[in-house]
Amino acid sequence: MTMPVHNITTHFGISQDFDSMVNQLRFTLLFLVCLLSNGDLPGQSIPDTTTAQQSIMAEVGGFGSSAAQTPFWLRSRQYGTVPLTGPAGLVRVGLTKQFGDYRNSQKLHVKVAVEGVANVGTSSQLILPVAYVSLFSKHFELYAGRRREVFGLADTLLTSGSYAWSGNALPLYKIQFGTRGYVPLGFTKGIVAVNGMYAHGWFNNTDSIQNSFLHQKALFVRISLFRNRVRLYGGLTHYAQWGGSSTVYKNGTTVHGKIPSSLQTYKDIILVRQPPNDTTQYSHFDLINQAGNHLGSIDMAMEIDNNKANWFLYYQHPFEDKSGVAFQNMPDGLYGIRWKNKQTDAYRGFRLTQITAEFLTTLNQSGFNFNIGSRLYNGADDYFNNYQYVDGWTHRQRVIGTPFLTRWLDSREDVHDLKGGYKNYSPMMISNNRVQVSHLGLLGQWPSGIQLRALLSYSRNLGRPISSDPRAPLSQFSGMAQLMLPVPWVGGTQLNLAVALDQGQWLTNNVGGWLSLRKVIQKRQ
Repeated sequence: MTMPVHNITTHFGISQDFDSMVNQLRFTLLFLVCLLSNGDLPGQSIPDTTTAQQSIMAEVGGFGSSAAQTPFWLRSRQYGTVPLTGPAGLVRVGLTKQFGDYRNSQKLHVKVAVEGVANVGTSSQLILPVAYVSLFSKHFELYAGRRREVFGLADTLLTSGSYAWSGNALPLYKIQFGTRGYVPLGFTKGIVAVNGMYAHGWFNNTDSIQNSFLHQKALFVRISLFRNRVRLYGGLTHYAQWGGSSTVYKNGTTVHGKIPSSLQTYKDIILVRQPPNDTTQYSHFDLINQAGNHLGSIDMAMEIDNNKANWFLYYQHPFEDKSGVAFQNMPDGLYGIRWKNKQTDAYRGFRLTQITAEFLTTLNQSGFNFNIGSRLYNGADDYFNNYQYVDGWTHRQRVIGTPFLTRWLDSREDVHDLKGGYKNYSPMMISNNRVQVSHLGLLGQWPSGIQLRALLSYSRNLGRPISSDPRAPLSQFSGMAQLMLPVPWVGGTQLNLAVALDQGQWLTNNVGGWLSLRKVIQKRQ
């Protein structure tokens, strides 16, 4: 969030002595991040373990529901490929091809991947969620394009979504360099490993700002203890939308319709520095706030591994300014625990293989007072909103972070006017960023190979900070049950059946279903 331009304090504003100390600490931390950053899905990652020289995937399916709006768990965390309204049919085709001997990890390899999704229905569209070229070795990778990614320490299969980058929106085009998972540091005998990335990307044009950029970096450290039975994790993700131009906003918010995008501005974005006092380049908005829309999370986790199970406990702490970095917005964040069943003894019936339980709270937001006064930090962080980039932390009509911080367009019609935020400003795109969510994910399997996956979420939705709506809190339940059935008479094929339900005061009451058939063909050397 960036505060409105009337405020006399800076977006990261604090007392001068303390500000100097924080600037030094911040510079040191972010310098280390820049120095060590490299990565593919930092934190609890989804490593690319594909060894096939070529893989072809095809899927055909469709969905429908009792209301025009697609049920929450059919459309959320689908990388923007499932329409917001239905019914619709879907055709998905993907190709991945690898060049080089993948069995020789010491050599460089090239991978090319593309995936197209065609939706035919009330909102027909053709989407490319995957389109990239990658150059990689055993530990490092450079890629250009877009691909599916999740960032942060969290379970990736049954989660409600990582706080800042959850896989909910269509991926951005970017150039990224980083590690491939965790890379052990040799001088620590493998006890310490690092995982990081650094990227520059491009946003699609929004309603208010065109041609803006993405700055993204992350660094995670893993410490293995007790013969790798216990692993401790810690790290940071930092994102910024910056630069661009506007035909809507002129002087004050921009300088003659321009937002700074020079190399000097880029350095300030990387190091999160206050811009120079140059009114010919920087607007009043930039000078009292910060160049760019910054946000991210500070993550920590512990993993415990034994012969029977794997336990993963994690916490993602959100920040949008210095108050969040200094943990003034506690207890805000995503809390989670994941249990994986490692027992492989023969079984005759249903076997539960994973449970993920999470709790997300964003009610504090460093308090609701803009003005510092006797306070060390300003409050009203207004997560995912920004007064320059008024579409907020979104891409192609989807929230980039957790899908439970929602746009007003995604709520039911009678709460489109939910009150909140600063009274003299128009409603923001993210109308609901003060939430509490209890989430449960379950995964199980029968001996036949049939899998059952369930996502169950209950939320309390309170709008935005500063002012509250008398209708809040608005309660909401969203759930989904999915069956994945192997089709033996068509090798490598899976039938997917899902039923989803929305019931409550925030989303349109709805029940819907999904049916698809998916085929994968792999060719090895």
